[in-house]
Amino acid sequence: MTTEQLERERQRKQAAWRQYVTQGSSALSIQNPLPASRDAAPIDADPVDADVVQSWQRSALSVPMERVCAPVISEQAAEQTFQDSPLGYAASGLLPELRHLAESGDLMIAIGDPHAQLLWTAGSQRMHGLARGIGFVPGGCWDETSVGTNALGLALHKRDAVQVFAAEHYVMAVHDWVCYCSPIRDTHSSEILGVLNISTTWDRHTPLGMTGTLHYVGRIQSNLSVRPPPGELHLNLCGKPRVTFAGETLRLTPRQHELLTVLALNPQGLTLDSLHAHLYGDQPISMSTLKAEVSTLRSHLQGRIASRPYRLTPQVQFDVQIIEQELLAGNVGRVLDLYDAPLLPASSSPFVEYWREYLHGAVRAAVLGSSDTDLLWLFASRFDDLECLEQLEELLPAGDHRLPVVRSRCATLSADL
Repeated sequence: MTTEQLERERQRKQAAWRQYVTQGSSALSIQNPLPASRDAAPIDADPVDADVVQSWQRSALSVPMERVCAPVISEQAAEQTFQDSPLGYAASGLLPELRHLAESGDLMIAIGDPHAQLLWTAGSQRMHGLARGIGFVPGGCWDETSVGTNALGLALHKRDAVQVFAAEHYVMAVHDWVCYCSPIRDTHSSEILGVLNISTTWDRHTPLGMTGTLHYVGRIQSNLSVRPPPGELHLNLCGKPRVTFAGETLRLTPRQHELLTVLALNPQGLTLDSLHAHLYGDQPISMSTLKAEVSTLRSHLQGRIASRPYRLTPQVQFDVQIIEQELLAGNVGRVLDLYDAPLLPASSSPFVEYWREYLHGAVRAAVLGSSDTDLLWLFASRFDDLECLEQLEELLPAGDHRLPVVRSRCATLSADL
């Protein structure tokens, strides 16, 4: 459409909306609704379709015309919900592309849940400013009962793609917008998992808006058909750290190793406060830093960290837990096959420190209690432990080739003490 055609269309919608406000929906059946102004051209018949009028009627039951902003529950909670959801997983690879499209095209792009609550948004600087003013942000509730007729609420009601132009929106605060929206469905069950919405101001309306919306909905739905791999998470952190997920070795930071340790040893899950205390203790590290650490680790695990409470969702094979199980079963030889070094020896995390000391003490006690010279020798070759060496010195026969080494190390350690 040309600028003049768009202006004329906007006037038609505005006139119909005014007529509805002043006279009710029955007046919209006349052939020539009132013009927007004395100087405007005559308005064509039926400027809004029945779906919009019916949405206005539903909206009037709960939404005041003067509403200027959608209610916003919690931006952070909405963003976290998105990250943890199948929808977030399916859309994650497209988010940089959608963000670039929004910024370069002067658009506002949003993904919402099946109840029209926004979970993720991106936009140009101009559209971000407009969006924040009306609560079009993560956590914003854009169902019809909260903010009246809009593309998200109408798409979910109709269970189909819709366009809402200018004054087709129920509240005046959104009359400068045009929005294109389509449900996002699970390709297996046809269940609606959310919506994708593309918006801009009415003067930038284009048929490509709906085309782009349907294009990206299709791509997200294709990704939904590819489920996250169910692979196990293998943690070997007693010795040189090695972490594998779904058969792939992950290159992680020491902090991420600590975080995995805390989560793996608390399979029931932790609140954010508890996770912070376990990981940092009294260190002055912000909650936002912790959330960033969790988010980065979650990306390595393909979204397999849940929140509220925070927990690992894949099956976990952790050498610490296996060692503890073998200790309880009395398999000391198997324990030393796995226990090359203390758990993350450089870590100052209170939780890791506790488990490091506990596990080393338990392994040491089991080795000393075995009175097995081979096990004592193996333990002594890895750790400087005077009591272990002294016991080994007593048990080794006079001609054993290991005895001189044991006596020399005993003397050295005694002198150091």
